[in-house]
This record gives sequence, C-alpha cells and structure tokens, in this order.
Amino acid sequence: MNLNTDGTPRDHRMLAVGLAALAAGLLIFAAVSRAWVARPAPVDIGFGPMGCTGCALIAGQEGGNMSNGAFIAAVRELDPDAARTTSSAFAPMGWATFGLCLVSALGLLAAAFLAYTKQRRALPIAPTTVALLGLMLSLVTACVFVATKPGGAGFVGISYGFWAYGVGAVLGIATAQMLAKLTKPQDPDLVEAMAQLA
Repeated sequence: MNLNTDGTPRDHRMLAVGLAALAAGLLIFAAVSRAWVARPAPVDIGFGPMGCTGCALIAGQEGGNMSNGAFIAAVRELDPDAARTTSSAFAPMGWATFGLCLVSALGLLAAAFLAYTKQRRALPIAPTTVALLGLMLSLVTACVFVATKPGGAGFVGISYGFWAYGVGAVLGIATAQMLAKLTKPQDPDLVEAMAQLA
C-alpha cells in the first residue's frame, strides 16, 4: 500500500524530482556523446548523434572528429561501393535524436521544477507531455540511427552512449508519468458543483 502509518498517502514528490533530474542528465549526456556505436581497436572510432570521433582517418581526412554526414560523404567519395554499407538516414536520424533528447530533458526538468515547487499550472501543453512526446519519437529515431550505422557487420558495436540513452529514456517515461500526477491542475469536483446548483 502507498499509505503512511497514519493512513495518509505517501508523498513521492522528491523521488520523482530526483529520478527526473537523473533521466534528464542521462539524456543530455547521450545527446552529446560520440560513443553510441564504437570500436576500440585497431582504430579507436565512435559515432554519436552529433558526429564521430576518430573517424577522420578512415575517411581519408585530417583530424579526429567530423560530422556523421561529412563522414558518410567522404567514405562514399573514397569508395563508390561504400553506398552498400552506409545509409543516408544515419546523419539525419542522429540530429533528430540529438534534438529530441534535449527537448525531452528540458520537459523533464521543467516538470521536476513544478513538482518541487508544488505548482499546478494550467499550461497549454504540460512539460510532462513534451517530455513523453519527445521520448516516444526519440525511441524511433534512436533505433533507426543505431540500425543504420556505417560499415558492415562487426565494424562498430553498441557502446555506453546508447546505454545511457536507453536508461534515460525508460526512466524518463516512467518519471514523466509520476510527475504528471503531481503537476496537473486539480480537476473540479463535479458532484459538489452540481449539489451547489441544486
């Protein structure tokens, strides 16, 4: 039961706020990480929503970092057959995932602030709704991003950036629902209102 010993409901407000902050932190980390898919050897290379690290040498460029779109274009320029092992959807899905992770994190932080300050505002769209929509859409874009990673089988594998996203997304979905209960405006008591009219 979710009741205290005196029969009053337990207040999970601080738990929800803490979990929302943790989920937002994981989503922000995942958004800027360049290690969603990676390979440690023989060349240390990693890809994230914003770009890749250590991939310039493979693409025949100077330096270590570049955007995902530039990497795909450079590899295709070096090897015309690389179109079979690279996808045009990879870079756009990375940027979409990046944006959706940040929007979701901001929605969670705004909802956590409202819950912490015990505010129940009637907003045009609730921060928890923004967070949930962002997370649901990011589940699609993140999966497409990872599925269309460049290279053949075994070129790169899942790394810590993707795991941070996965934990942050699941935690964010659960926490947004907890926060929605704490921040939604109180519904009017219709029975009481009808009794006053009678």
